[in-house]
Amino acid sequence: MDRFHLVDFAAHYQKGFRNHIVPVAEVPRLVEAFGRYGCYATYFFYSDEILAHMTSRAGESAPTVAGYEGKVWASRFPIDLDHPDLQVAIEAARFLIAFFLDRWEVDPNGLQVYFSGAKGFHLLLDTRLFGRIMPSKSLPLLFAALRSRLAQELPDSYRATVDLTIKDRVRLLRLPNTVHERSRLHKVIIFPEELKECGPQEIRKLARRPRPLPLTDETGLLSRVPVAENAQARRIFKEVRQQVRRLTRKPFRYRFRRPEDLSRIDFPCAAMQRIWESRVEPGYRNNCAIRLASAFRLLGLSEAEGREKLFEWNARNSVDLPHPELENVIRSAYHHRFPYRYGCRDEILRHFCPLPDYQACREHVQSCAEEEGRRAFSMKSC
Repeated sequence: MDRFHLVDFAAHYQKGFRNHIVPVAEVPRLVEAFGRYGCYATYFFYSDEILAHMTSRAGESAPTVAGYEGKVWASRFPIDLDHPDLQVAIEAARFLIAFFLDRWEVDPNGLQVYFSGAKGFHLLLDTRLFGRIMPSKSLPLLFAALRSRLAQELPDSYRATVDLTIKDRVRLLRLPNTVHERSRLHKVIIFPEELKECGPQEIRKLARRPRPLPLTDETGLLSRVPVAENAQARRIFKEVRQQVRRLTRKPFRYRFRRPEDLSRIDFPCAAMQRIWESRVEPGYRNNCAIRLASAFRLLGLSEAEGREKLFEWNARNSVDLPHPELENVIRSAYHHRFPYRYGCRDEILRHFCPLPDYQACREHVQSCAEEEGRRAFSMKSC
């Protein structure tokens, strides 16, 4: 906490909404200043490195936390449970609470359960349950893998309630006792014994007003009580950490050769080639742009080269995407450790694919690889 004490605070009525880095100790004052309405903070904590990152980005646009890949630390491991039917979310929360308290026998001080104010619950485990967790660049990956591991403990009918998309290091979490913008209910703490007895109506009734937080400060992120390490939690976290290390240790290898001549781009994917050569209608433009940018990276183009090619596609085919949106697409495609590859099961690629079946796709890919090899050999011979 000496070094990693900064969070990104966001509020519905705050100018720009987010990108407001403050010490976590200042968050309660800001929550009051914005009337407890639509207030959030990152659950990952940052050092001054986040400020240096924002300063370095300020020349391109307004300072932003987007694209930050540095070290983070966390006092809480969050599990977000959501379902259109609140009763289903209640049952999933009951199951996980029993799993932690009865099977793992975690220290009750290390588990906080909150009604989100709308259609689900936030379960927050104190990270001291897992042993000593150090600041790390890989902590978001560890948390994502741990969340997936715990989702498997749920019965099949409840697994879909677990939000597995909260993987990045700048993810916001609604703050306790603040008002949800749509439901006008508060995010409030719910005690395990209350959750056993209460149904949706009783839960919503409890959320009409703020509730005291007996175990934490007003942010819900800093504990006021000691929490004992848990053997089961430590064992699972160790296994997940070893798994992530195995997966991230291997360097990424590009499958296809970088084009020798960037004035001629040939994609191994027929659908991507059609997108590259076509005018894309509204409704598909952003989806196609991110797939093109990812494909440029997979072909070995640098970020600058990928940006140039994406702008070329936008102008040549009269796609008419605004330049700031194209910049956001390029950042999204390039500012992660590994590029994302869209496969044949992707709905957008299937929509644009001119080939009749999977066998035709395989033959097309093989043909592209052979042609690229012949072209590279010809260039070397010259």
